[in-house]
Amino acid sequence: MSRTRTQTVMFTDVVGSTELFGGLSEDTAVRVFHEHFSTMQRLVDHHGGRVVKTLGDGVMASFDSATSAIDCSVAMQRATSIAPSDGNPQLCIRIGLSSGDVHLDDGDCHGVAVVEAARISALARGGQVLVTETTRLLAREHHNLVPRGAVKLKGLDESRVAWEVSWSPEVQAKVRAVLADDAILVREGIARVLTAKGIEVVGQADDAVGLERLTAELRPDLAIVDVRMPPTFTAEGLDAARRIRGRYPDTAVLVLTQSPVPSHAAMLLESSPTAVGYLLKERVSDLQDFIDVVRRVARGDTVIEGIEP
Repeated sequence: MSRTRTQTVMFTDVVGSTELFGGLSEDTAVRVFHEHFSTMQRLVDHHGGRVVKTLGDGVMASFDSATSAIDCSVAMQRATSIAPSDGNPQLCIRIGLSSGDVHLDDGDCHGVAVVEAARISALARGGQVLVTETTRLLAREHHNLVPRGAVKLKGLDESRVAWEVSWSPEVQAKVRAVLADDAILVREGIARVLTAKGIEVVGQADDAVGLERLTAELRPDLAIVDVRMPPTFTAEGLDAARRIRGRYPDTAVLVLTQSPVPSHAAMLLESSPTAVGYLLKERVSDLQDFIDVVRRVARGDTVIEGIEP
């Protein structure tokens, strides 16, 4: 059923993607694209939007709020401006935004604002965010917008006034982490993943007691621990995480589990409503998502996954 709503529409595009991925193996290209789209999806979700569809190497998204759409576009540019530490190519994106009444039909969007957003995105350079006058007016003075004059958009009769969103790269602080898992192969595997993505692993332990000792000595930004640890393999890791949050408020905790238990997540939240994470171990294989969670928890976010609402 078709509905009409005022929306801010976003189009993103990876600049020079054909040349960029032409020299990569198929597996590497697929992985890089998957990580990129996962990041874009997470940022759209975080800013209250929805991804309408993916288009080649870009996304189309819509937002109820023009301000949220601009916030999201800045977060996207900042995320892609960070050089990967794993040898993958660094992506550069351009983004276009426009606002107006759009027709929502079977999950898709149609309307002049959609055409405007697509066309103004095509005019942007790598690293740029261009928005139409309507989006600027809806967002008011929330962002520093620089006028770029009238532009002719393909397929539209009248010129539009374009504005560029001024943004600067975010300095990403180094995260220092300690981790504990009684299985050395698992522990070393997680350590390698973290190190490859720029997380400094300053200590490892094979039980909860060792983790707490390392935390006391090293005062890391983050402690990562498996729920089930020696000697009883019940909830030693969870208990250690709760004690760490109580004793060392500057250290965040991320608990990994093979099988999520709602009461465990609830106990973790009781110990601290911020800087805690509860994550399925299988998520470690999704490298970019895992690193995103690590960084979010380290900076004070709460991430509870694997529990049905």
